[in-house]
Amino acid sequence: MALSNSVSVIAEEPEYLIINKPAGLLVHPTQAGGEVTLIDWLIEHYPEVKKVGDEPQLRPGIVHRLDRAVSGVMVIARTGEMFNWLKQQFVDRKVLKEYLALVYDPIKRSEGEISLPIQKGKVKTKVMPRGSENEATRIKTAVTFFEVFQLFQHYTLLKVRINTGRTHQIRAHLSFYGHSVVGDRKYCHPRYINRTAFTKFIKFDRVFLHASTIGFFDCTSKWRQYQADLPAELTDFLKTLSG
Repeated sequence: MALSNSVSVIAEEPEYLIINKPAGLLVHPTQAGGEVTLIDWLIEHYPEVKKVGDEPQLRPGIVHRLDRAVSGVMVIARTGEMFNWLKQQFVDRKVLKEYLALVYDPIKRSEGEISLPIQKGKVKTKVMPRGSENEATRIKTAVTFFEVFQLFQHYTLLKVRINTGRTHQIRAHLSFYGHSVVGDRKYCHPRYINRTAFTKFIKFDRVFLHASTIGFFDCTSKWRQYQADLPAELTDFLKTLSG
């Protein structure tokens, strides 16, 4: 079954759509092209989005994105008015974005904040020294908040919240903090990858990072909040840690 067939609709409103994206599915095409993306699914099921957005020919209705390896909740604009309204809320950092992330090793403190700028590179996002923000060199502010949701012997399940939405922000920040996201081959030290049974258990390429909650104001200024449950492959893996 194609990954695009695994997209589920959480809520459908005249102005917007809330979907649950499966891991492994690209949001929009890369320069190489050639594979089915979330955009293809949207155009097939909600053709009105073809006219919505700053670049509707490339990213119709898309106001934010999730990495290919990440699953979870997304909001899609169905009208131009809602697109602009959501876009401004993202700029003003009024959108609530929460994730669940399983990281290596126990974290003893109950909560924390990682406030370090990051720079998007060709291959990886780099965490940079505090105070080094510079638009010319694309070093941008990034803030990640976390709280311990559940402790295991060798892992910690975190609830993560971000105000900024930089590429790979959570993965880069947590790796720099010394607690890489489980299954993250790009940002994780090989000793951790080789230690865990996650990649063998999951049977496909993904990280244990899931966008669980999104909240925003609709066009009537009413607060809307939606959740996407952990997919079965992640809950099943957690059961192996608890058993």
